[in-house]
Amino acid sequence: MKYKIIFVAVLCCFIARSQESNYYDEIKYLQNQGLEPSEYIVKKFSEKDLILLAEDHTVKNNLGFVAQLIPKLYRAGVYNLGMEFGAYEKQKELDNLISGEYFDSQISRDLMFFYNVGWPYQEYQDILKAAWTFNQSLPKNSKKFRIVNISYQYDWTAYNGSRDDMSGVFHKGEVNQFRTEVIKKEILEKGEKGLILCGLPHAFTTYTQGVKDEDGECTFKKSSIGNLLLEKYENQIFSIFLHGPIYNFPSRSPFFLSPANGEIENVFKLMANKPLGFDLGKSPIGKLKQNGWFSNCYDNFTIGNLFDGYVFLVPFDKMEDCSIDEDFFKDKTWTEIKKQIPDPYWHEPYETKKQYWEATIAKVNLKERYKDITSSPNLTLKYGKIDRIENFQSDYIDSRNVDVWLPPNYNDSKKYAVLYMHDGQMLFDSTSTWNNKEWKVDETMSKLMVEGKIRNTIVVGVWNNGAYRHSEYFPQKPIAYLDAELKENLIETDLKGKQQADHYLKFLVQELKPYIDKNYSTHTDRENTFIAGSSMGGLISMYAMLEYPEVYGGAACISTHWVGDVNVKGDHIPLAFNEYLMNNLPEPKNHKIYFDYGTVGLDSLYKPYQKIIDKTMSQKGFTSKHWMTKEFKGDDHSEASWSERFYIPLTFLLSKNK
Repeated sequence: MKYKIIFVAVLCCFIARSQESNYYDEIKYLQNQGLEPSEYIVKKFSEKDLILLAEDHTVKNNLGFVAQLIPKLYRAGVYNLGMEFGAYEKQKELDNLISGEYFDSQISRDLMFFYNVGWPYQEYQDILKAAWTFNQSLPKNSKKFRIVNISYQYDWTAYNGSRDDMSGVFHKGEVNQFRTEVIKKEILEKGEKGLILCGLPHAFTTYTQGVKDEDGECTFKKSSIGNLLLEKYENQIFSIFLHGPIYNFPSRSPFFLSPANGEIENVFKLMANKPLGFDLGKSPIGKLKQNGWFSNCYDNFTIGNLFDGYVFLVPFDKMEDCSIDEDFFKDKTWTEIKKQIPDPYWHEPYETKKQYWEATIAKVNLKERYKDITSSPNLTLKYGKIDRIENFQSDYIDSRNVDVWLPPNYNDSKKYAVLYMHDGQMLFDSTSTWNNKEWKVDETMSKLMVEGKIRNTIVVGVWNNGAYRHSEYFPQKPIAYLDAELKENLIETDLKGKQQADHYLKFLVQELKPYIDKNYSTHTDRENTFIAGSSMGGLISMYAMLEYPEVYGGAACISTHWVGDVNVKGDHIPLAFNEYLMNNLPEPKNHKIYFDYGTVGLDSLYKPYQKIIDKTMSQKGFTSKHWMTKEFKGDDHSEASWSERFYIPLTFLLSKNK
């Protein structure tokens, strides 16, 4: 009795902590190590000579933050702010502006226009004015704070219509190499320190972009400013990412991903979005996985592989558009503007000054830019974490999201069984489903693991694709047992002209499983690989184990939709499924299979056909050790019913006693 009380107390403590936060280690780290963002950056300069601050352009919050940093940097002995958006050819004019007796807004505007005719965003000029304002407060003969333009003016008149040769446009050489040399000359070789504000791809230090060729071989190129500076100034260069979007793979949707697959926003939501700066590295935050283009050629890629530090100011839905300098084109002719419009390969030619102005303003619509991030809220879980793989690509079926659920305290030092589940968008969070219902997978799995009733397991929720769900989930080979007329009608109407179940299984076995086993700490053998689903998902789970008995050790077929198509009268389809099972069931000793059904609504159709299947199971040598069928009186065909009894197939399949 004493040990039972202790166990219950431990369980309650675990549940209480999980309910409080799924990110205990991350939050504890931030509480202990996180600093107010300005303080964090200033403190970093006690260790580093140069910090690359990576921004997503035209976010007002970020630029306002940089502007207010200037006095704090100066007091810490940091006298230089390098800016990507500025031409080094105009450095003398910029120095005169920042240190002059008064601030000439037209000169500020002209300096920006010289670098980029399409950059009328006021907050970039406001940084120049903030530097001037601060310099005005200094004693007359004291050292002035300096803005350094690190880029040069590109010559877009030299663009020949092909991106294969851009040497005429980038006439002063590779851009980041030029910027690196400016930083060396104007800051580091003078023995000074500096903060460099630049776009995300230019700020990497230890990270290098990997690119695969047609044969799948990877090459890595050190091309960012940080990469190049580290070659000479080892340990003195540091990169910090201002919270913003991460690029997805080219041609994949959405274009932008949330950092750490949305988990950083999750963590800060639990901390009331408190602004903080912190190191990444091997910290609990740094270990969060990161999908997208930058993960190309890397295994188990994390946000800590990308940058050295992080500053969180506001979540995406609180980020503000830059203001527009309405006088930016003042006294500028269309001929003058048109010849230097940048990046012509990204847009159709502009015909008028008004058209280009409107397009330039439209670029700062952050609500539109970040819509894929903000319109897909991160899952709300009670237990564990979700890694969402956006639009997982396949050679066999349409791309779709895949949610990987990791139990509380998931640890790469342990090995985990894997349960693959269909209709993945319905498993974890009722606030994001079409009917506001869910399976409560995270709650049930966590409870059973804490109680010691099942082995450590991760769940891979594979989203259905909606329109062709029936086509993908209807087992393909049993259709061959139907007569020709019924077969043709079924394929053309119910399956919309496509039999896709075999391709769906190839996706699961040949593409998804290798990815999961490569990127997560899994047991890869049959004895630890399972599959589950309800209704049509029950059918495809049965089919998966029978088609790939060497891959799946068990299947949970819940409310199995034996009728196949409710519009087809008679028992032709259920009998076809039964004949297929009779001919293809694997050896019982190496496999477990679970069936169930309710008695209300659609589930009321299943009992007579389940009895036929049960007879076949017995004839093929399956006993209660490897096969279970359950009836649930009063249960209907819904997530509410399935979630209530989900613990039963989990305990049957995933028990620690194999």
